[in-house]
Amino acid sequence: MSDDEIKQLCLMDIDKILHSYGKTLKDYPPMPLATEVDSSLLTERVIREELNFNKNDLKKNASDMLAIATPEQRYAFDKIVTAVYCDEGGFFFVYGHGDTGKIFLWNLMSAEIRSRGDIVLYVASSGIASLLLPNRRTAHSRFKILLNITEDSVCNIKPDSLQAMLPLKAKLIIWDETPMVSRYCYEALDKCLGDIMRCSPTYSKDLPIGGKVVVLGGDFRQILYVIPRGSRQDIVHSTLNSSYLWKFCQVLKLTKNMRLSVGTTASDQDETEQFGE
Repeated sequence: MSDDEIKQLCLMDIDKILHSYGKTLKDYPPMPLATEVDSSLLTERVIREELNFNKNDLKKNASDMLAIATPEQRYAFDKIVTAVYCDEGGFFFVYGHGDTGKIFLWNLMSAEIRSRGDIVLYVASSGIASLLLPNRRTAHSRFKILLNITEDSVCNIKPDSLQAMLPLKAKLIIWDETPMVSRYCYEALDKCLGDIMRCSPTYSKDLPIGGKVVVLGGDFRQILYVIPRGSRQDIVHSTLNSSYLWKFCQVLKLTKNMRLSVGTTASDQDETEQFGE
């Protein structure tokens, strides 16, 4: 990009920030105004941001992490990465309670796939959970999901828009803490990516999420979707495993508590497992 194009992109970002405070660049006369920029430049910048990693460092990180992964983590890693590069789609749910290494697995898969020059979209259901992720975003922000979600809701992304380019080009989508939101969020994403992927050679109308490889993660024993004044039946009906998407889902389990296994004896680990049971 030329210096002028970089300047215009910068002014557009500043103007966007000012809009969130009810201001524009016009309110500050010494500042130049942004002019129209070729949409391909915006697309290029968005894609570049998701590829702005050192591939050699990532490859080493992936190798080092894989060497210390548990058999369960290695099995999940192999299963998901194989699905990514077979271009046959895949819908997975990694089920494990706290400290079983879900974040470790996310980072391992991301490092491996990004080291090959491909894009991984990494989101979480809550802002707090997203702080643990690189290039952190909430799912609602990334996929423009409505806050007041219903069965008929769709993501606010048009198939030919700039926001559609990242999901289209992404090799893997990871969504953490998934039981915390309504199943309608995943169904809205299914409809959205189905529309976006129609022009892709890997699109299949028989596969969920437009044939993309999507990995969900979480623990159904933790906080479920909150329905004000909702009954137990309402809450259960709103969970992911009540969705039509669940029948496509391959469940991968992580059971070993990584935090408690560090620096403990075999007898301590046995006692911990018995206590957990």
